Amino acid sequence: MTLSARSRRAEIRALTPADTDAVLGVYRECEDFLALGPEPRVSPSMVLADMETSRREGGIFGGVYRRGKPIGIVDFIPNGFISLLMVARPFRGKGLGGAVVGLVEGRIQSGTVRTAVQVNNADGLRFWQKMGYRTVSEPEQQPDGTTTVRMEKRQAKGQKTRG
Repeated sequence: MTLSARSRRAEIRALTPADTDAVLGVYRECEDFLALGPEPRVSPSMVLADMETSRREGGIFGGVYRRGKPIGIVDFIPNGFISLLMVARPFRGKGLGGAVVGLVEGRIQSGTVRTAVQVNNADGLRFWQKMGYRTVSEPEQQPDGTTTVRMEKRQAKGQKTRG
């Protein structure tokens, strides 16, 4: 499955290793989020590793664009799992994350959409709850040393995307 989705607020395009330099700026604008995990500093190898992990897991690694400028990253598996959502600091709190989630939910092939959020990411937990997701697990230690909770949202048949 390829990705190209657009709403009035954002556009998502599939990324490849050739896009690494453009994506590095977005990662740098999200170092506050990355600081919550095992690798707080951005590098080209981090971006390439994220892309490779997505490919290996059957995911779609996409850039979030606004007016032609990369402002975020989203990675999801079409069978129902959103594994990464990052929006650059200057664009947070403006409804872009919700627009991106709506576009991705419209491409999920199951009735339930899942994600995992680090327990030390209070802003992330609030965001996903606001999007209608509920916590469905106790905190779980991950191989990278982070601790996450699983969250999910049931989609109604024929649900329209937000944006």
